[in-house]
Amino acid sequence: MDYKISVIIPVYNAEKTLKNAIESVINQSIKFENIELIIVNDNSTDNSKNIINQYSKKYENIIGIHLKENSGFPGKPRNIGIDNAHAPYLIFLDADDEYLPHAFETYYNTIAKEKSDFVMASHYWNLENEKVKVNIVHECEDNSDLININPLLNEENFRRTTYYHVAPWGKIFDKNLINENNIKFLEDALSEDAYFYYHALIKSKRITLLPNDILYIYNVSDSNESIIHSHDLKTFNAFLKGVEELLNLLKNVKFKKRHPIRASIHSLILLFSNLTLKEKRENIHRLYELESSIDEEIYLPLKEVKLLNDQILKQNYTRAIILSEIYSFLYRNNTLRKIYRKFRS
Repeated sequence: MDYKISVIIPVYNAEKTLKNAIESVINQSIKFENIELIIVNDNSTDNSKNIINQYSKKYENIIGIHLKENSGFPGKPRNIGIDNAHAPYLIFLDADDEYLPHAFETYYNTIAKEKSDFVMASHYWNLENEKVKVNIVHECEDNSDLININPLLNEENFRRTTYYHVAPWGKIFDKNLINENNIKFLEDALSEDAYFYYHALIKSKRITLLPNDILYIYNVSDSNESIIHSHDLKTFNAFLKGVEELLNLLKNVKFKKRHPIRASIHSLILLFSNLTLKEKRENIHRLYELESSIDEEIYLPLKEVKLLNDQILKQNYTRAIILSEIYSFLYRNNTLRKIYRKFRS
């Protein structure tokens, strides 16, 4: 069968949401027979494996791959999905999210017609069943339904394509771009999604934005199974390593890296704030050393994050740790965190 699109879902302990994610692929208007669905189970300990097997037995175009050992990070399952994909275009889906029914048809028609390296559209943040639109166009007065950009043509184009929208989902990629440039997710570090996105971006000559098309639903969750919500030293170390890899990837780009740096440092500050006191004392200088190696100003628009980071850069470590303890308390309060997310969105 010649498929139009290969869809890749990495799975770890997603029994509560996996069926909904799979059904959102099956029910696409482009018709499911045109889709190859690859589900990579990262050695789940819940019922995810059985759910995958049930669907793969029912549909010949659903391929279940079960890893014998947990990889620890999302990069490896996604890379395995890429290696096993046969269609000319790739779409990623997280196991707790979903695509709207017309999404794949819109993505496919756009990337085929525009001959883009990849296409990305706007999406919803689903905050406790309250959907908030997140637009992928910034600093642009063009109100068109479709905008084509060469991201490395000039400073403005690079800046407009380097905001927070680095997750692999919500996009369709030309597989030739991925294979010919050996674009992979980091497998032993976090920030693997940003690394993949920026690698694809700097190798692209044409990307297409669909600001008025909302095609993906990102279900905001505080699931304990989510790696990024595991604010421990292992996660901090993995993210720090990923940021170092990202900065190395971007070092030869002649334009300012304001947005990728901002997002990375913001996440590192959050992870740092939720370490134990002992871990903070032992690792705060590593944050300082990383930021000191960056050869441009670090812009952090959130005042509370900037305040803490300024203390780190001044090496006022005691003050920084006190502030981080306050932030940690606020983050761990579910009510305050939800209010903060709605404010940010």
